[in-house]
Amino acid sequence: MKSRVLSTIILIGVIALLGALIVFNMNGGTENHTDQIWNEGTTMGRADAKNYYIMYTDLACPYCDAFSRAIAENEEEFKRDYIEGKDILFEVRVTEFLHEYGEHHPEMSEWSAEGVYCARKQGKFWEYYHAALKSLWDDYQSHGFGVSKTSPAITGMTSDYWLEIGKDLGLGSEFETCYTTHQMLPEVRANTEKATKYVDGGLPYFKFGSFTTGGFDTNWGWDYVKKYLDAGLKK
Repeated sequence: MKSRVLSTIILIGVIALLGALIVFNMNGGTENHTDQIWNEGTTMGRADAKNYYIMYTDLACPYCDAFSRAIAENEEEFKRDYIEGKDILFEVRVTEFLHEYGEHHPEMSEWSAEGVYCARKQGKFWEYYHAALKSLWDDYQSHGFGVSKTSPAITGMTSDYWLEIGKDLGLGSEFETCYTTHQMLPEVRANTEKATKYVDGGLPYFKFGSFTTGGFDTNWGWDYVKKYLDAGLKK
């Protein structure tokens, strides 16, 4: 009797194990990254994607903007070949790292991060982020302002600059209230402090799977972005 009960227990265990293996293989042997994501609103891809990519950035960093702008300009290919094709979960973590020592406009780091976070609160992170990149390029960077440590500085900017980006996107009074009353500033500062535990190099800083690196060149384009993306893929 005891041996029959033991055999039944072992059989149940084997069936359970086989079931788990089947589910694991159906999911491509991936893990769920939900517990690692800071905010789902700043991600592209599935939470259980095979490859988990993180970018730490600051909109006051022209090198960060160059990387993100290259992706935005090739968004269709990026989503098709990398997010879907290479099974990547891509997360952008916006900080205000340059608030204290930005070469051009220290307040810009904090203002831009607040704008991004307020837009994210309304589920419009990517729309605002890409609009901000375009606005900075059109108004300053394409004219040689704020594109490097030695370029002419961005001057004359006010906090309203980032408010207007939200208005142009039609984000409305909720966004305006969030931004003008600094509702997201505590989270901006807390996330920036948290990021210091992970960032070990210049901005932008990347953790693409096991591949980590910092920095990018404003003269580099999509081909260099792909090299960075490919470097982090699981073999």
